[in-house]
Amino acid sequence: MARMFTDRQWFGILAPGMLLALAVVAPASAQEAADTDAAATTQAMQPAGVVTPEAQAVLDRMKATFKNVKRYELSADITRDELLSFGYKLQHNESAKLWVDAPKHLRLEVNGDIKNRTYIYDGSQLTMVANDQNVYATTPAPGTLGELVRVLLDAGVEMPLIDMLYEGYAGNLTENVRAGLVVGDSQVDGVPTDHLAFRQPDVDWQLWVEKGNQAVPRKLLITTRYAVGDPQYQAVMHWNLNPSIDAKAFAYVPSAGVTKIPFHTSLAASGGDK
Repeated sequence: MARMFTDRQWFGILAPGMLLALAVVAPASAQEAADTDAAATTQAMQPAGVVTPEAQAVLDRMKATFKNVKRYELSADITRDELLSFGYKLQHNESAKLWVDAPKHLRLEVNGDIKNRTYIYDGSQLTMVANDQNVYATTPAPGTLGELVRVLLDAGVEMPLIDMLYEGYAGNLTENVRAGLVVGDSQVDGVPTDHLAFRQPDVDWQLWVEKGNQAVPRKLLITTRYAVGDPQYQAVMHWNLNPSIDAKAFAYVPSAGVTKIPFHTSLAASGGDK
């Protein structure tokens, strides 16, 4: 998990011949330095109840970006691990596309190895469509995205990218964090980012946040600890902060042959958005 970029920056300005010479005469020193850096980061991630000011500053920039952006389009390339018998682990691929027009509209389309789903929120109800089973269900929903995200989490409804919606509209990602810090500088799809790492009681997670005023998350990696194989969930995100969104995207008209079924979880909630 630890990664230090100072050494890489210095290596980048060396001539090729010097790099070869360095590799021949000083591999032990380089390895010792890497081991020292890794040990320092591991020590910093021990449960201490501390999120460093630098890491909190990055999260604050990200939250400010979410508050200022009301309309956006987000696509994500997702991988998730599935644990099988005897510790065997499979990785499944998934793509997700999210359209948001805050505070009352959302559309999420998910296509993957395990399931294909569409979620549509129009400010008064949530529709969930199982495209691979030709069924859909609707339920009354709270009047804002913030409250919707809260009740979805409380009800245990799983939706891709709900972590990002939670941070933007409902709460604080660091509520149960025991330790968090900035690992260093990185790039995701060529975009400069701050690389952050956090530890919770049963989960380690990493976040890559774009540098500058447009501080959107570019990558999320979650590792479930104390489970066989340490399964992971990863999402690499691509943003459009000035999208053209058709209003019809937030209305669902079932196609012929699609059956309506009951929505078994109530999402009714009292109170307004906070």
